[in-house]
Amino acid sequence: MGEKAVELATSLNDVTVVVLGVSGPDYQGRARYYYKQHFRQVLSVDIATRSASAQAWREQLLSVLEQIETPFAILTPDSDFLLADALAVGVDFLQNHADFTMAQGYSIGYSSGGNEVDYYKLGSARSHPCAGDFCERVALYARLGLQAWRSLVRVEALKSAVSDAPTNLPLEGWLVAVAYALLRHGAGEVLPQTSAVVEYRPGQQNLIAYEECLNQTVRSLHQWNADSGRADQGTVDFAVLGNFVRRTHEGREAQLLFKSCWGGVLKDPERTFEPRQFVEMPYYNAVVFAQLHALEFLLHAWPAGQRQILALEGSWVRQQALLKVHPNDSAESLKERYWQALSLGLFNTQVCRRLVELLDGKDDAAKARELEGWLERLEALGGASVQERLASTPSGKILAAIGAATPDDATRKHVLAHLSKKPSQQIAFVLMDLDNDDAALQGTFDSLLASGLRDFKIVVLKAGELPAITTPRDILHFIKVTAGNVVAHLNQVVRQLSSDWVMLLEAGDVLTPGGLLRLQSELGGADGCQAICANEVQRAGDGRLVSIIRPGANLDLLRSRPDLMSRHWLLRREIVVGLGGYSEAYAKALEFDLLLRLIEQQGMGGLAHLDEYLVIGRQRHESMSVDALATLKRHLSGLGYNAQVSASADGAFQIDFRHPVTPQVSILLPVDGDLAQLRTCLASILQRTRYPRYEVIVAGDGSSAEALAGELAGLQAGGRISVLAGEPGASRSQLINQAAAQARGEYLVLLSSRSQVSSAAWIEALLNQALRPEVGVVGCLLHGRDEKVTHAGYALLVSGQVQSALLGVPKSATESALGLAQVRSCQAVSDDCLMVRKDLFSQCGGMQVFGGGDVDLCLRAAEAGLLVIWTPQAQMINDVVPVLGQQQQQALAERWPSAFTTRVAAYDQFGVDVSRIADSGRPIVLEWVSELA
Repeated sequence: MGEKAVELATSLNDVTVVVLGVSGPDYQGRARYYYKQHFRQVLSVDIATRSASAQAWREQLLSVLEQIETPFAILTPDSDFLLADALAVGVDFLQNHADFTMAQGYSIGYSSGGNEVDYYKLGSARSHPCAGDFCERVALYARLGLQAWRSLVRVEALKSAVSDAPTNLPLEGWLVAVAYALLRHGAGEVLPQTSAVVEYRPGQQNLIAYEECLNQTVRSLHQWNADSGRADQGTVDFAVLGNFVRRTHEGREAQLLFKSCWGGVLKDPERTFEPRQFVEMPYYNAVVFAQLHALEFLLHAWPAGQRQILALEGSWVRQQALLKVHPNDSAESLKERYWQALSLGLFNTQVCRRLVELLDGKDDAAKARELEGWLERLEALGGASVQERLASTPSGKILAAIGAATPDDATRKHVLAHLSKKPSQQIAFVLMDLDNDDAALQGTFDSLLASGLRDFKIVVLKAGELPAITTPRDILHFIKVTAGNVVAHLNQVVRQLSSDWVMLLEAGDVLTPGGLLRLQSELGGADGCQAICANEVQRAGDGRLVSIIRPGANLDLLRSRPDLMSRHWLLRREIVVGLGGYSEAYAKALEFDLLLRLIEQQGMGGLAHLDEYLVIGRQRHESMSVDALATLKRHLSGLGYNAQVSASADGAFQIDFRHPVTPQVSILLPVDGDLAQLRTCLASILQRTRYPRYEVIVAGDGSSAEALAGELAGLQAGGRISVLAGEPGASRSQLINQAAAQARGEYLVLLSSRSQVSSAAWIEALLNQALRPEVGVVGCLLHGRDEKVTHAGYALLVSGQVQSALLGVPKSATESALGLAQVRSCQAVSDDCLMVRKDLFSQCGGMQVFGGGDVDLCLRAAEAGLLVIWTPQAQMINDVVPVLGQQQQQALAERWPSAFTTRVAAYDQFGVDVSRIADSGRPIVLEWVSELA
C-alpha cells in the first residue's frame, strides 16, 4: 500500500458513512458492496417506506447516529456514491479547523441507461468568500445549489440538526430541513473537488405535487424560524428561503455535461461532451474520470432503478433469444449468435460464460483470456443475475407465462399422438419477407418446428434472391416478390392453396409451441368458425415484450386498436377467397380491412378467440396507421355513419359517431341512506354535466320522501331534480324500476350515489355508444380518488365468478392494459353508472330484485342480440363498487350457465396472463390437454 493510500485509509477511519435505504433492494445491495470496498465504518437505516412520517425517519436515524464512535459522519442515499479521496480531504480540513461544523465538495449527477451513463451539472462551483453568518450561509448554499445534508459533519452537530429539523414534511422536504438546521448550527467549507456522484431523478412526481412540496417546505421552515426563537442568528429573508428550498430540493432539473458509453470489454468508455463545458467545475480531470470508470462498471454490472431496468429489458430479452440452442445449431452458428448477444450488453455473465466455453481454438485464445478476466470481475460482484432481473420485468413475466403454457416433452407427445388419430385441418402460414432477412425467416421456421407439428404449409413471399427453387407442391415454397406486387401474389397463393386455413406472418414472427398445439387440437371442433384470433405478444422497437390479451372477437376494440387486434388471425381460406382476397388499396392493413369486410357481410357470429399466446411479432403502430384509418372510415361510411375518427400517437382510434339527435336522458338515483353522499353526487351532476337535456329522479322510501325533498331543496337545479316516493321498504332494484316508470327520457342512466361525475361530457360519451342500433347497455369507467380503476366491465368466469376487469389498475396504465383506454364490448357493466334505452329496459323486465340485477340486465340485452359496451370516455369517481356475494354469483351462474365462459381473467399489473403461474408451488395444469378425448 502506497503512502498516499495509507494516509487516505487513516483519514477515513474517522468517518462513519450512514446509508439511507430509500430506493429498494437492488440499490441497497449495490451500496453495501460499494461502501464495503471503500469505507471501514458503514451503518444503514432503512427509510424506504416513504409513506411513513418524518418523525419515524428521525427516530430511526437518531438511533443509528447513537451507535457512531467516530468524530465525523456523512449521510448518503443508497442510490449515490461518495468518493473516498474527497472525504479524506474533508476530514483533514475539519481536523485543522475546529470552528467549522462541516465540509463538502460538489456533486455530479448520473443517470444510467443501457450501455451508457449520462452525467449532469448539479449546482455551481464559483469562487466565494467563506461565510460565517447563518443568513449568509443559507444565501450562499442557495446560490451554489449545494445540499448541506450531504456534508461531512461533526457527529454531535448532525445529531442536533436531525433532532431539531421540523418533521411535518415528506422525505425530500425533510432532508432540506436537515440541511437548513445544519447551516444554522455552524459554518461549512465548500471544497473545490467532486465528493459525490448522485443519481439524477428529475420529474419523479407531477409538477403540481412538486410545487406543493416546495411550498410546504418553505412554509414549514419559515414557521420553524418563528417558533425557535433564535433571533440572535438573524432572520432569513423569505425570498432567500424560497430560493434555498427550490435550489437544494431533490427533483430539480439539471444540465447535461457528458455521456459515457461502454463499447468493449477492454476498451475505455467513450465520453461525448456537450458543446457547452464548465471548465471551472471540478469534473474535467483524470482523477475524477478514473473514479467514474470504476463506478460505471458497478452501475452497469449491478443495474438498479426503473429507468435503467427499462432501458436494459429489451436487450436482455434479445440476449435470451440468442442464447437458445436449436436442433440444427453448430459450434460456429452458436458462436456467431453469442458474439451478437455480447454486443447487446457486456455485463451478462451467462453470455460471457457461454462464449468462454466455446472459444477453444488457437485463434480465440486471446479473446478467451480477455473474457475470462471480464467474467471474473462480473462474478466477484455477486448480486442478482440478468436472468433473475429479467424475470421481474414485464417481458420476463410474459416469457414465464409462455413457458408455463408450453407442454413438456411427454405432454407434447401425448397431444401429437391424439392429433394423429383423426383427420387434421391443415394451416398454411404465408410469410412476408420484404426485408430479405434470412435470419428472421429462420427464427420463424424454428418456432414452427419446435411445436412438433408437421402437417402444415409454408409459403414465403420474399424480396431478393430466393434461397432455394421450390414448387407449390413443396411444404416450403418460396415466391419472389416486390413491395409493389406482394398483395397480388398473396391473393394468387391463397386461391391456389388446398389448405383449410391461412395465417399471415412476417419474417421474424415466432409461434409459441403451446399456442400452436392447442390451436391445432381445437380446429376439429371449429366448424362454425370463419376466423380465430389468439392472444399475442408484440416486440417494441427496443426489444421489450408487450402482452396483448385479446378479450375475444371484440368489434369495438378491433376498430379502436387495429394494430393490437387485427393481426395474426387464422382465417378459413375459402372465406378469404369469397371476400375477393386482400385489398391492394390497404396494403399496410390487409388483415384489418379483410376482417371489417367479413363482419360487414356475415356479422360477428363466425369470429372466435383462443385464450393462449400464439404469436410473438413486431409492433406496427406507425406503419399501418394510414391504411387502417382509411379502411375504418370506409367501413363506418358503409354502415351509414358520418363519423369522425381521431388517431392518437400510440396507434389508437377514437370514433365519434356524430349522431344527429340529442334525446332526453333520465338519471335514476335511488337513495341508499347516506344523504351527505347523495348531496355530493347530485352536486357533481349539476355542476359538471355539459349535456343540456336531462332530468334526475331521486327515488327514496315513501315514508321519508317529504324529509328527503326538504333535504334537497337547497340544490339549485332549475327543476331538473324530482323526488319519487317509492313503496315503503322497497329495495334498490324496486326503486329503480319505479323511477323508470316515471322517467320522461328515451334513455335511462342507472346511477349510484357512490358515484360522482368527473368528465363533463359523460352523457355525450354514453350516448355516442347507446344510440348505435346494435348496442343495448353502456357502462363507464369508475375510478377512485387514487386514480385506480374500480370498475371497467365484468368478466363472467367458467368458475362461476363475476370478476371486475382491470380492478386496481392505474387508469393511466394504457400501454399495459389493452382496452383500458378504448371502447370495447364486455359481458356486463355495473349499475353504479350505466345507460340503457328505456324501451329495452322495459322489454328486459327491468331490474331483477335478486343480487346482480345489473349483470342480469346486461345478459338479457345480449340475449336480445344487443351489445354491452364499456367506454372510458365517460368517467365517474367511485372509490368502491360493491362485490357480489358468493351466493349471488352462484345464483347468476345457475340462471345463465352459458354466459359464464371466460377462462382467463388472471392478469397482473402488466396485463400478462398469469393464470397458470400465479402460484409457484402449484403444478402447472394445461386444462385443454386434460380435455382431449
